[in-house]
Amino acid sequence: MSNNRAEVSGIISTYEIASNGMWLPKATFHNQIQWTWGEIACKLFGEGREEFKINGMYIEFENVSSSEDVVSAPSFDRADGIEYYSALSASPSRDFLRVQLISNPKASLISGYEGVSVKVNQLTFFAQTTGSLGVHGKPFTVGANSKVFGLSLVATPRWEDRTKDLIFAREYYPSNQQVLKQASSQIGVSWTEQFK
Repeated sequence: MSNNRAEVSGIISTYEIASNGMWLPKATFHNQIQWTWGEIACKLFGEGREEFKINGMYIEFENVSSSEDVVSAPSFDRADGIEYYSALSASPSRDFLRVQLISNPKASLISGYEGVSVKVNQLTFFAQTTGSLGVHGKPFTVGANSKVFGLSLVATPRWEDRTKDLIFAREYYPSNQQVLKQASSQIGVSWTEQFK
């Protein structure tokens, strides 16, 4: 436990969800918090606007020529918002799934904070791939060699209007851990954000 400064950090774990519902671990990595997290926090905490809670994920994919191909992740910084995802409409091979969380986030206590006054200080969000088309109409299928390589944790104030989305955090898979869509399974994500 550190008393030096407040920080928000996250850990992403991805899974193959087998046809029997079992989540099989694939990759684990950290994320970058985007500056729009401040807008989300101000609307949610300061104004009490529940519609700004985090309730979705973007799951970015590319349809690659060969299943062994590695996707080159774009460079990005904390100022980037949803404009990048809107611009994917012009990409011949990249798109993203916009999915709702599969449950309410799970609140828990970060290891090492036992015995202090705080009861919970981290949230874990769960989502999974669904559907066979990305937001911009590109196929998300085995036949298209769809490879998942990026993720964003998103507040969706109006689900029917994607232009209102705000990105809380974003990150890309390590190149050797990108996940290819499989015929008999989906890709699951657990995303833990720590507030310390």
